[in-house]
Amino acid sequence: MGKSSESAFFEEVFPGTFLLRVPFGPVWTGITLVRGDRNFLIDSSHLEPEQFLLPALARLGLSPSDIDWLLCTHVHGDHIGGHYALHTKYGVRVATTAASADALRDPVKVAIRVRTRFPENSPPPQSFLKGVEPDALLGDGELLEGRFRAIQTPGHDDDCLVWLDTATGTAFSGDSLQGNGTATQGVGFYRDLPAYRRSLDRLEREPIDNLVCGHFYDGVGDVLRGRSSVLGAIRYSRERTELYGERIAAYLAAGVPVEKEPVSLARRLIEEVGCGMPEKLFLALHTVSEHLRENG
Repeated sequence: MGKSSESAFFEEVFPGTFLLRVPFGPVWTGITLVRGDRNFLIDSSHLEPEQFLLPALARLGLSPSDIDWLLCTHVHGDHIGGHYALHTKYGVRVATTAASADALRDPVKVAIRVRTRFPENSPPPQSFLKGVEPDALLGDGELLEGRFRAIQTPGHDDDCLVWLDTATGTAFSGDSLQGNGTATQGVGFYRDLPAYRRSLDRLEREPIDNLVCGHFYDGVGDVLRGRSSVLGAIRYSRERTELYGERIAAYLAAGVPVEKEPVSLARRLIEEVGCGMPEKLFLALHTVSEHLRENG
């Protein structure tokens, strides 16, 4: 199945819950498997399933035919790259919310929205992404198979979801909880700051006892055990937004220029409080622009 399949394995992070970390540049993106009377996959990475997912399933004695539902936390290319093949080639059913369905049907439109706002500092949109027609559409807060509750958490992007396994109290947040970002972002990345804060407030009220993130986030980690750890990560993520806002306000007061693509502000923010300078600054530019908008 190729050299990449040698490192393809699901780690059991909680009883019956397994995390596959798929290499994604200098970081990784996660696919989660929850086993039980029904088997659920959350996200599908940026790769075709034959490269990592199928070998990892095979090591557990499973194949795509054993998967009852494929979910997604949001329609970014590093989380839904395998959805089309799993759905059309292997017949895996897909579920999302009605509010997120259009994004899942047309992921290229989402990629264009994210990657063309700052053309001088962005890679090209992922025109190869293919959408799928969902088999089940849930309302916000509705249960799938009486077990997985869909929680709409816009902010990182408009269609973000957290899936809460009500049987175990474990939530799968994708990128809804940003912490201090990843190395490919530099800082936390959100396209809508007020919505992101509201989503953090909502997650703080949800009965989440454990949490699995879509990447390893600076200051947060990836697998959070216990409600106190979950609440700490939510509060840290909120505090980061306040810190970013304070720093950007200070830069403006000191005369740092606000360019059409505010690279000077983004670089300074990453250098002072970030977690690594990315090659392309477009994700941090979204965040900086949200704070500029908030500052008027």
